[in-house]
Amino acid sequence: MPGLVHELRNFSFGISGSLDAFQARFGQLEGGEPYQAILRGCLGRLNGFLDELEDYGDPRGHPWAVLDLASLLREAVAHHSAGPGGPDRLRLELPGPLPGFRGDGQNLGKAFIHLIGLALGHPGGSGRVTVRAVAEPGGAPAIAGQVESPGLDLPGVDLGRLFEPFYFRAAGFGRLALPVARRVFESHGGSLGAEPAPGGGLRLGFCLPAGQGGAHGQA
Repeated sequence: MPGLVHELRNFSFGISGSLDAFQARFGQLEGGEPYQAILRGCLGRLNGFLDELEDYGDPRGHPWAVLDLASLLREAVAHHSAGPGGPDRLRLELPGPLPGFRGDGQNLGKAFIHLIGLALGHPGGSGRVTVRAVAEPGGAPAIAGQVESPGLDLPGVDLGRLFEPFYFRAAGFGRLALPVARRVFESHGGSLGAEPAPGGGLRLGFCLPAGQGGAHGQA
């Protein structure tokens, strides 16, 4: 997989360089702007797919540290709140303090951004998206949470297959983003799943072990 991504990036770089040269020489030609915009958009989607393919085929780990999940969730919510309608559609619920845990903050942060992005749904979607997390009572320390979107309907989608590579793609969402997100949670000894929300729509549920552990914790 890393070799495939490397070869495809070479093609991407070649296309990008040629497009830059074309725009520098012929960018002012009348009527050419729409075609140049389409090519740039396609190139951007290709590079985004290559990023996902690289994450899926050759996961890049980062140094583990003691993390504050509340801060990670606030950052993920803030990332989407900057978009149109974001502040009005997102609600973060943290009923109590959350225990610290060791993990890869960079990859977990990206995973939460992807999950919230899916819950927000297609552009122009409606409904309040709620992100919540609580400390699990009793037993081994753990954190459980949900990203819930009552207004998101996925007709014809088998939620049991939602995290399979290439099974699902929403508008503006890559086909490998969800499989990568699940892999991140599992690498921390946690889990990620999807089910219908009680009032309709979609609920993404996650669990992470708290404390100093983790499936593949690093010093």
